[in-house]
Amino acid sequence: MTAPTLVADIGGTNARFGLSVPSGGGRQVTDIQNFRAVDFETVRDAADAYLESVGVRPIHACFAVAGPVSSDEVTFTNSHWRLKVDETRSGMTLDTLQVINDFHALAAGVTHLPDDSFEVIRHGTGESFSPLLVIGPGTGLGQALVIPSDSRQIVVPTEGGHVAFAPRTEAEIEVMKFIAREHPRVSVERVLSGRGLVNIHRALCMMSNTPRASLQANEITKAALTGEYPIAIEAVSMFCEILGSAVGDAVLASGARQGVVLGGGILPKVRDFFVTSAFVDRFLDKGRMRSYLDDVPIRLIMREGAALYGAAAVLEERLS
Repeated sequence: MTAPTLVADIGGTNARFGLSVPSGGGRQVTDIQNFRAVDFETVRDAADAYLESVGVRPIHACFAVAGPVSSDEVTFTNSHWRLKVDETRSGMTLDTLQVINDFHALAAGVTHLPDDSFEVIRHGTGESFSPLLVIGPGTGLGQALVIPSDSRQIVVPTEGGHVAFAPRTEAEIEVMKFIAREHPRVSVERVLSGRGLVNIHRALCMMSNTPRASLQANEITKAALTGEYPIAIEAVSMFCEILGSAVGDAVLASGARQGVVLGGGILPKVRDFFVTSAFVDRFLDKGRMRSYLDDVPIRLIMREGAALYGAAAVLEERLS
C-alpha cells in the first residue's frame, strides 16, 4: 500500500490527525496537526478541515477514539462528539474507515515507536510471556493490554479507568468523600484525569480552608512546576501517588509482568515533577505482593502522536 492513509487520535479534548506513508519497509506518520473538539460540531468537520489543509484525499482511514467501540455509533466518554461510522465513511467517500479505541491504538503503536520515544521510569527484566500494560491519564484514564502471541501481538482495550478508586491515605479518603458529594460512585478516573486533577485540587482547597482560585488542569500543573502555588504542588503530588497505586493494582489484576508503558497527555507535561514523585514507591506498595512487581519495568511515552502510529499499524494489517 503506497498511497497515504488518514489516521486520527480523537480524545475528549483534542483530535490529532496525520498521514501514514510508506517509509523504509514500514509506515511513517507525517503532517500531524491538532484540532480542539470545542471548535468543531462533528468529527467529520475536524477531519475535513485537516484534509483541506494538507491537500490530500485518502480512501482508507483509521480513527482511534476515546470511548468504547461496540457499534456503528461511538459516544465519546468525555466529549460532546458522536461518531456514526458508516455515515462518516460514506460522507468522506472512504473505502475503509476503521474505528478503534484510543488506547488500543496506543498499545498497538508501542512496538512501532523508536526507542527514543520513551523515558525509562523504572528498570526491570520483566516477563516476555506475560501481558504488557499500557495505561495513562489524559482527558480520561485509558488502559489496554498487549498479549504476546506466536503469530502477532493481540491488543485488548479495557475500561480499567472506571474501576473504583481505592484511597490509601487519610487525605485521599477525604478527597474521595469530597468527590462523592457530586458523584456517588467514585471511579479512579475521577481522580486520574484532567478533571480528576481539578477534583483533587478543589478537595485540597476545601480541606485546608483555602480560597480556591479557578484553576484548570493545565494551570494546576504549571503552578506545581513553577512552585508558585503550594496546593497545586500538593495536588500534583497526590495525583502521581494515586497513579502509582492504580498502576500497581492494574498489574496485579492483569498479570502484566512484561512491563508498563505510561501514556496519556498529562505525564509528559509534568515529566520533571513526575520522575521525582512517589509514583514508584506507591506502585510497589502492595504488602505481601510487592515481590510480584519487583521486576516489572516502567516506561513513559514522550513522543507526541504515538497513538497515530498504532492506528497506522492496525489499518495496515487490515488492508494487507
